[in-house]
Amino acid sequence: MWQRSNGRDQNNVHQQKVKPMGLVENHSSSVFVEHPVSTCVTDVLFDSSYSLYITENFTETYSYPLVTYLHDGSRSERDLWNWFPSISDQNYLGLGVRASFPHPRGLPGRFDWKLRRPDASMASIRDAVFSVDRDWAINPQKIYLFGEGDGAIVALQHLVLQQSLEFETIQAAGAICRSLPKNWADWLPHITNQLHGRILFLDPIQNPDEQAAIDALSEAGFEITFAHASEGVSPPQIINQWIMAGINTAIY
Repeated sequence: MWQRSNGRDQNNVHQQKVKPMGLVENHSSSVFVEHPVSTCVTDVLFDSSYSLYITENFTETYSYPLVTYLHDGSRSERDLWNWFPSISDQNYLGLGVRASFPHPRGLPGRFDWKLRRPDASMASIRDAVFSVDRDWAINPQKIYLFGEGDGAIVALQHLVLQQSLEFETIQAAGAICRSLPKNWADWLPHITNQLHGRILFLDPIQNPDEQAAIDALSEAGFEITFAHASEGVSPPQIINQWIMAGINTAIY
């Protein structure tokens, strides 16, 4: 289980707890439901921005696996909708996390990860997950990070560093990586032994440096899987099948 560093102050937090289904948007402490319900949740405990997909057949008695989406550089958390509900409309909650820093030229709706600041990235992911966990049933042992581009590097950094006592963060069960930049191996932190988790690579290996990084991740204890889209199997299907292979129960 994860632990929060600060408690909930009932005198300072006003919350209308609701269970809207479908697409949910959180913009700097307010949640707006696009459909089918028009309502609002006010949250002043956390200052994070995210997009949230809630399965149409949400069941309060079931703790859901969470797919935490990390967008590419100069993009936003709204790219979550490129993947949900295509990955699954019922097995998971989907959480799109906004990168920690604004675009360097101030372009609206675009945000960047600073790969030299994994602490900031991990804090953004932690705060978004904690915020969602206050209102929705998340299984803390079944949280998966799904990153594209720079977001994929952030996912790998998180998976390697999350067991360090230096960071207060969530514990992800695995990472899904798509469209990794060519120099992604250069951004990996020092890899120690006795790490655990699963990693799915959706792209082929491009050079010896990438192979060396993958060998190091495997030797440290990570379960590595490569899967490429084909005519009969799309990337969302691959992701769903890979996650389900590591989960014992699901809603059908």
